[in-house]
Amino acid sequence: MKTIETLKEIYPKINSLLGEIDAVIKEDSKKVKKEYNNNITETKITLLKEICAGEELNFDKLKMKYLTEKERKNVLDTSEIKEVINEVLLDTITINNKNYFYENKEKGIIFDTKSKPVGFFKNGVHVLT
Repeated sequence: MKTIETLKEIYPKINSLLGEIDAVIKEDSKKVKKEYNNNITETKITLLKEICAGEELNFDKLKMKYLTEKERKNVLDTSEIKEVINEVLLDTITINNKNYFYENKEKGIIFDTKSKPVGFFKNGVHVLT
């Protein structure tokens, strides 16, 4: 029996389309795997932080013990966070029984408790406007 010419022409087209579909599926599966791994890492980090907070454990020790090197890169350094939290950005002053915050520098702005500018600091004197 003779092969139909149209079928001979269709076969390469089908192979070409299947190759394109295969490439798209491989690319998408790489993206899915990467997103899945990121979700697992975030969940591990969150779980470790909650355990450390609840049990008063050292997060840095558990991080080194239970997370891989790649996962540890996704974690902020807690010592840096503590430094930022402990850093005092504005000085406080009480004028007429009200608390204010100000930048302790020449022409520093004075803020009320709602972070609204209410004056300035000039020549060592607090001037409310």
